[in-house]
Amino acid sequence: MSQGFVKLFRKTLDNPNASNPLWLATWNYLLLRATHKPYTMRIGGENRVLNPGELITSCRKIANFFEVGKDTINRILSIMEADNMLRRENINRKTIYTVLNWSSYQIHSDTNGDTSEDTSGDTNGDTNKKKEERRKLECKKKPKPASTETEKLTPLAREILLEFNERADKGYKSDSNLKEIRGRLREGRTKEEMILVIDHKVRELKGTENEGKWLTPIGIFRESNFDRNLEWAKNWKGIELAKLQKEYEAAYRQDPVMAKGIRTKMNEIRNNGKLEESRS
Repeated sequence: MSQGFVKLFRKTLDNPNASNPLWLATWNYLLLRATHKPYTMRIGGENRVLNPGELITSCRKIANFFEVGKDTINRILSIMEADNMLRRENINRKTIYTVLNWSSYQIHSDTNGDTSEDTSGDTNGDTNKKKEERRKLECKKKPKPASTETEKLTPLAREILLEFNERADKGYKSDSNLKEIRGRLREGRTKEEMILVIDHKVRELKGTENEGKWLTPIGIFRESNFDRNLEWAKNWKGIELAKLQKEYEAAYRQDPVMAKGIRTKMNEIRNNGKLEESRS
């Protein structure tokens, strides 16, 4: 896939989604990985011809390439399908991606011509185990340089990880933790939102039996968890007060001592909220 080129049209910027850098990067990824001439491969024990503009890949593979969540990439691909830019078809547990109107935009774009190695792209990587193993060995011998975007986001990601360690009294350092944080930063999340989530999860989990399992950078910053965690962090006082109010009403007549304790806890939450507002 290192030879040849594709055409990139300026009208792509007219798409309202083009302001999203990950959308634009995903579209370029599909163009560059797509087959440029008919290519025959085995799928489910049968020969299948991939036509120009088609490739076999997956949401997870694209997400790993950009170091973002699989659901994020799936949302972008669904938008492209709705805009009639892309079609996905499942065949024998493989997904064929078709860039629509390929011939209208890309015909004769590659003057160097394609070899079967050039056109295979993700396709060969998904089906030929030996070539995949060779690529992995080559990657180990020749480390892939960090992308410019990753280099820009890493310092801020380290700051957020440091905030987590200080507030949660932890000592996480591995790059897998930074990867989750960078993924959320790429989606437009701010340092302030992440610290809000950190404080909420520390308050919720610190000293509990679930601390070791859930009070981790990966646990709170994972794409599938973060939006829910942020929503709870922003509204935890109201949610907790509503829960305690129900408990208070249930205990008021049966156990006045318990009811008094619940009322005290509700007042503490309200006073804590006022204290935080006065500090800000």
